[in-house]
Amino acid sequence: MKSQTDPITYSLEADGIPASSYYRDISDFTDVVLEEARDTLEPTARALRSYIQTYQLEEPRSLEEYVFELLDLGTLWRVYSPRALSVRIAPYRILSTLAEWRKKHQNIKPAIDVLRGFLISFLLLPSTRTDIINRSPTIHDLERLIAWLEATGDLREDAIRFIRWQAYLSLQPPTRVQEVMCEAIRFSEWFESASLGTLGRYTQNVDSFVALREDHYRWREDRITCMKTRVEYHVNMVGAEIMNRSFRSGFLFSQRKSVLLPGCMRSHPDGACKALKTREGLVCSACTPACPTHQLHSMGKKHGFDVFVLPHASDVTVWVSKPGMESKGVVGVACLSTLVGGGWELKRYGVPAQCVVLNNCGCKKHWHREGIPTSIDLREMKRIIGIEQSVQGYNMSDFAM
Repeated sequence: MKSQTDPITYSLEADGIPASSYYRDISDFTDVVLEEARDTLEPTARALRSYIQTYQLEEPRSLEEYVFELLDLGTLWRVYSPRALSVRIAPYRILSTLAEWRKKHQNIKPAIDVLRGFLISFLLLPSTRTDIINRSPTIHDLERLIAWLEATGDLREDAIRFIRWQAYLSLQPPTRVQEVMCEAIRFSEWFESASLGTLGRYTQNVDSFVALREDHYRWREDRITCMKTRVEYHVNMVGAEIMNRSFRSGFLFSQRKSVLLPGCMRSHPDGACKALKTREGLVCSACTPACPTHQLHSMGKKHGFDVFVLPHASDVTVWVSKPGMESKGVVGVACLSTLVGGGWELKRYGVPAQCVVLNNCGCKKHWHREGIPTSIDLREMKRIIGIEQSVQGYNMSDFAM
C-alpha cells in the first residue's frame, strides 16, 4: 500500500478514476497541443523536415514528431540548461559510454551504476552560475546542453534527436537561432500551464516526492530520472501519444509482435519468480495465475503475440529484424520517466514500436522502499496490439490458458 511518507509520482487512476479516462484525456489534449503549435512551432518543424530531406540525413518522420521535439527541447532547456551551462569540465564521453555498457554488461551493471551516480552528482549537477540564468540561447549553448543530456544516459535519446536541430540551426544566423530557441521555450511555458488543467490530476504527487526524496537520490545513478519535474511528466505523456500515432502503421504491418514488460509487473521478485530466461527476456512459466504477467502471457497465446519481462535496462538490438526473417514490432510498457526515450531508441534501430504507460510507478529499485505492484489498462493494451473488438472490453476467456 502506498504510504504518505512515500508518495508515488504519478497515477493514471488518481482519485479513483479508471485509467481509461487518462487515454481519452491525453488524446484530446494532444490534439489541443498540435493545434496550438500550428502557427508557432509547425513552420520551424517544416523547415527542419525540408532540411533533412534535402541533405538526406534520415528518413523524414512525421511533422508531429518534429513539433514534439521542439516542445521537448524548450522544456529540457528550461529545466536543465542552468545546470548544463554551469558545468566547467566533465568526462561527457566516458559517462555516455558507461550508460551504454550498463545495458550490455549486466554482470558489472551494479558497479557501473555506483560509478555513474558519483560522477553525475559530482560533475554534471554543479551549483547554478548566476551569470547564465535567463541569457539568450546561442548555438554553442545548445551544443553544450546536448552534450550534457547525452552524458546523463537517461536523456541520451533526447540528445540524439536534438543533434539534427543543432545541425540545422548551425546554418542559420545567430538571431534566427535565438528566435527558434525562444519560440520553443515560450511554447513550453504555455504547455506547462495548459497541461496542469488536463493532466495535472495524474501527477499530483510529483513535487512532494521530489521534496521528500531528494537527499535519497543525491549520489544515485537514477537521480535525474527519478527527480524529473511535473512538466517533464506531462511532456512525456504527450510524446508517448504522438509516437503511438506516428509509428502505428509500421507496427501493425509487422509480422511478429512482442510485448515487453518491466519486472515490477510480476507478482514475485527475482528470487521467487519462476519465469524462464531467454535471449529476448524472461518468459512466464505460469507459476502464479493471478500475476499480471501471466494474464498478459495467456492473452498473447490466444491472440498471437509474445510477452517478455525485462527486469533491467537491456540492449534493444535483439529486436532488430534480420534480413530474410519476419519483421518485428514491439509494445513497450514502462513508467512515464523512461517511456519516450525507449520508444525513440527502438525507432533509431528501425523497430516499429508502440507504448502503454504503467498505471503507476512503484518498483523497489527506483521508486518505493518496499515496492508497489504495478499494472496497465488492459483495454488500452488490447487496442494497441490490434486485437479486434477492443472497444467491447474484456471477458475472462481473454485470459484463459
